Amino acid sequence: AIAKQLANKHNYELDSSMELVGLGMANMTSGLFGGYPVVGSFSRSAVNNDAGAQSGISAMVTATLVGLTLLFLTPVFELLPLAVLASIVISGVISLVDYPEAI
Repeated sequence: AIAKQLANKHNYELDSSMELVGLGMANMTSGLFGGYPVVGSFSRSAVNNDAGAQSGISAMVTATLVGLTLLFLTPVFELLPLAVLASIVISGVISLVDYPEAI
């Protein structure tokens, strides 16, 4: 769904079945090695799009920053109410909502 929304927004072709094949293969591979299921991240894609990311390197940078944040800043986030954390996620996703189409 997120890939289709971004494809429409940036006017490029997308084969949705290939996206599902990729996710399926990733899930099968992670299952063989005891990994976690793989899904597309709606909020991460939205934030990358808003930041102007052009390649997969942004995903590696994001993963590194998330890892460092979890390692060193977990005590800070522990004290935040869940509503504050939810608002951070919502602010990243809100730009992908198409209001005129919803109405």
